[in-house]
Amino acid sequence: MGLFDKLKKENKTKILFDENSETYRIEKDNIIFSFDEQPNDDYESEITKYIIAYKNQLSSIIEFMMPDIVEMYGEVSKDEVLQKLGKPIIDYMNGTVTYCEQLFDDTHIFTFEFLDDEFNDLQYFSIIG
Repeated sequence: MGLFDKLKKENKTKILFDENSETYRIEKDNIIFSFDEQPNDDYESEITKYIIAYKNQLSSIIEFMMPDIVEMYGEVSKDEVLQKLGKPIIDYMNGTVTYCEQLFDDTHIFTFEFLDDEFNDLQYFSIIG
């Protein structure tokens, strides 16, 4: 039985190595998780915890980002921000969320730091580029 068959049988999400960023990547529920080192065997429970927390706090996350987004792009609604954010890339080992596919323009990356696993303590939102 190959690795793919084993992951499929165990219903695990596939881990890919991204040579460009030299990180391991997992995508689940339209969220990308990034790791500097190959995740250990319990990664499914960890990413599930972060998926739930991120989705539960998404409205608060958008509120946190709104002042800088409005300053940069003008008046926008929360719904418009939600539609234009793109897939988040969560690196929970380093406490960062990055949006490389945001649709406000084609040059900037959005990023912020979180200090807890519930996305309650957010800091340092940046629009980079």
